[in-house]
Amino acid sequence: MKRILALILAGLMIFSFAACGGSKSSEETTLGENELNPDNFFDEDVTDAPAADATTAAPAADATTAAPAADATTAAPAADATTAAPAADATTAAPAADATTAAPTTKAPSAGLTSTDKAEVLAYYNAALAKSKNTKCTQTMRLVDGSLGGDGAVGAILKVLEPAAKNALAKNSHERDNLPGQPDKYPLTVADVKSAKAVSSNGVTKIRIDLNQQVDGPNGDGDNGGPVARGVGTLGSIDNALSEMGATLTDGRDTVKLTYNDAYIMVEINESTGKITKGTWHQMTNIFIGNAKAKLGISATLKNFKGQVEFKVVI
Repeated sequence: MKRILALILAGLMIFSFAACGGSKSSEETTLGENELNPDNFFDEDVTDAPAADATTAAPAADATTAAPAADATTAAPAADATTAAPAADATTAAPAADATTAAPTTKAPSAGLTSTDKAEVLAYYNAALAKSKNTKCTQTMRLVDGSLGGDGAVGAILKVLEPAAKNALAKNSHERDNLPGQPDKYPLTVADVKSAKAVSSNGVTKIRIDLNQQVDGPNGDGDNGGPVARGVGTLGSIDNALSEMGATLTDGRDTVKLTYNDAYIMVEINESTGKITKGTWHQMTNIFIGNAKAKLGISATLKNFKGQVEFKVVI
């Protein structure tokens, strides 16, 4: 993540782009083939696992037939009623042990989750992410239309070069072998989360996690610097980023501000395996440079420079 956004920022400073994106064109506004739709995520049907898997674990029918109302009423004396359907019989009819053996421990993180409790949802997600970490996925970057700007000549030049910037982002794309986040080292915490929701249906648990906004200066930590860094990934230190392109900020480094918002995670987890089968990790990177000088072959002064890049990872 650091390298990808780094190349984009460095490219912006020299009025061209070199970055890693995804298979989707930067001009495209519709969702990709595998991308989850944030507008109706919980309304869409899932077919990853049959409904029978979830319902046969501990069906309602088993509990009711163990001690039916008819048995209790036909036994006249109180003693007969208790012996006909003793407490022991009711519990043994559908014991907790039976439910766990129907959905064994291999069905991790659990048999399914429906909750809006942040702690519960995060625990479920972190467990699934740990199981699915080494999964191939595609990352995409898109320059937001009309987002490039700045005062004076810089703003005018960047607006003219916006089409070239979009093309560069679209051409430089690749797949990756791991999902965002490091649950073993830097797991998401309750404090990172704005809202969280999980819904279990037909053997699949859907999760959406909305992250709090993160604001960095020039010395951010791309892995553990805040909620977006831990959940999706961020630029990190601007110095490390620019050095990859041989660029430097010669003045005005303290005027750099990077704001990460609209950050969310949406995944579908197969309850029989505990692994993520589909997912979208998303954030918007808002770049602002108040007044700085950059050098990469040529020198340029950036005053009130701004740009916005959409970042996604999709499996």
